[in-house]
Amino acid sequence: MKPAQRIKLFGDVYARDKGCCVYCGKPARRPGRGVKRAPDLATLDHVAPRSAGGPLARDNLVLACSACNNERGTMDAAAFRALKAAGRDEPISTPV
Repeated sequence: MKPAQRIKLFGDVYARDKGCCVYCGKPARRPGRGVKRAPDLATLDHVAPRSAGGPLARDNLVLACSACNNERGTMDAAAFRALKAAGRDEPISTPV
């Protein structure tokens, strides 16, 4: 994907999700000059991971703050959203 297409895709997803993280609901800051890492930095999160065959398409992308995107890791998107909606900060660990 060309840089211009990537920027447009980011802008489309940012607008669709109203500039807020879909997981925690907090406003996510658009990346800009000099802003590389911050917990509230807006990132694109693949609902179905690309490693599992998820496409790089608007329907498979959501806006997530950097903190939630990193915290979600490999957890299922719906399960992580439910966890955040329940107000828990820590993921529920399952016994091995």
